[in-house]
Amino acid sequence: MKKISRVISAAEFLWKMTFLAGIVFLVSCSTEDPVTPEVETKAENIVIFSINDPHGKIHNFDKIKAIIDKEKETESQVFFVSGGDIFSGNPIVDYHPEKGSPIVDLMGKAGMDVSALGNHEFDYGQQILQDRILQASFPFLCANLVRSTSGFVIPQGKVVIEKDGFKVAFLSVVETGSYDNKPLSHPKKLEGLEFSEGVDAIGIFEDDADVKEAHLVVALTHYGKQGDQAILQQHDFVDLVIGGHNHAVYSEEVAGRVMVQSGADLKYLTKLSLTVEKGEITSYTRQLIDLDAAPQRDAEVQKLIAAYNNQPEFFVEIGTSLQDHSRAETACFYTTALQTITGADIVFQNYGGIRATLDYGKITPFDIYTIDPFQNGLDTFSMTVGEVEDFLNVSYAPSLAYSGIKMERRNGRVELITANGNLLSNSTTVTVALSDYLSHVYSQDFTQPVTTFEKTTAEYLIDYLMQHQSVIDLDGCNRGI
Repeated sequence: MKKISRVISAAEFLWKMTFLAGIVFLVSCSTEDPVTPEVETKAENIVIFSINDPHGKIHNFDKIKAIIDKEKETESQVFFVSGGDIFSGNPIVDYHPEKGSPIVDLMGKAGMDVSALGNHEFDYGQQILQDRILQASFPFLCANLVRSTSGFVIPQGKVVIEKDGFKVAFLSVVETGSYDNKPLSHPKKLEGLEFSEGVDAIGIFEDDADVKEAHLVVALTHYGKQGDQAILQQHDFVDLVIGGHNHAVYSEEVAGRVMVQSGADLKYLTKLSLTVEKGEITSYTRQLIDLDAAPQRDAEVQKLIAAYNNQPEFFVEIGTSLQDHSRAETACFYTTALQTITGADIVFQNYGGIRATLDYGKITPFDIYTIDPFQNGLDTFSMTVGEVEDFLNVSYAPSLAYSGIKMERRNGRVELITANGNLLSNSTTVTVALSDYLSHVYSQDFTQPVTTFEKTTAEYLIDYLMQHQSVIDLDGCNRGI
């Protein structure tokens, strides 16, 4: 039988299409929601390495580079951050022709992603800090520097860094422990800058779109332990605090979240290994790496460190210490030297400005610049005994070392006395010498210098050793008020 092919008319074709479309419409209008397969949320393994308060120490960056590079061989989401205070404490860095440049260079070569801005970042002055920020291959952050009339460009307060699809929002603030709500640096280095309170500045980011999108929010601060505690207590959108300023070593939980610090002087590197799921840290381990004991080194960075350290003029012998001196004994050396140089009746020095001790053996310029790294000036003032005593007995008076006229605390007051123990008359005029850091911080008490010396306090300590007394033995000396 012959097979006959059937031809469908145009009308029949349109009818069939309309019928099928109706079926599709009915199915799509079903009262039952379609079943969407659940998408599994991926747990992310994040590694954050951190340092804080290296204060110019550069000797272990070759080890840091090697450790981080090794980690990156197996992990794609590895971050390296700093809690600030990278300047002031190593003459190789502090007296480099481009002040601070060596440590900024080495931080970048070691893989630094972001650094907090510490109070001592201002020690070289605003222009040099601006130059170092521009030099850096990573950003510096400071959210509570809110106004500048000096020409200094305000750094960003946050940065979001993404690695292998994982976004971390870093927020940063600096401490404002000075009497005028500024960081603890030389007041003249901070002129024209205005700061807000750090914990308040962090709060501004709670509704920030970039921060909300991030998988992890880290407060990377130079705010001190109590400030970091306040951040975690007041801002639950912050997942983790990596801090600085205290020179402390800890890992502590506050309000169900963690805050850490890694000591100072590039001795330790903290490694945080985090598992993050749905924006929450579900597991956390912390390893404190003793860099002095770490065996691995990066050869290229090691060579660069050696080149930076090749400054023989810093290691010439200029004196001898007959013992290891304590901080109080070192302060006696400091104030005695400046009294000899200035001829003042009294010399004051704050203990916070004595950053290292005078150790047994040869004394070099490197040692002196390490003890006194801040390049402060030196002033003398003509004051009455009554004016000096008024300063020493106000509530805001600092803890001071002194040399010269003897002082004692009598009936709850510091009094100036003669060699035989009698009180000096309040009207007696005396010459007082102190660093221009102290005279600027306490400018209401030290108003008009009689003499402003040309050199820094550290340079005068070196002059003392070379010109007056090269052998130092101050066993048991403790002149403090």
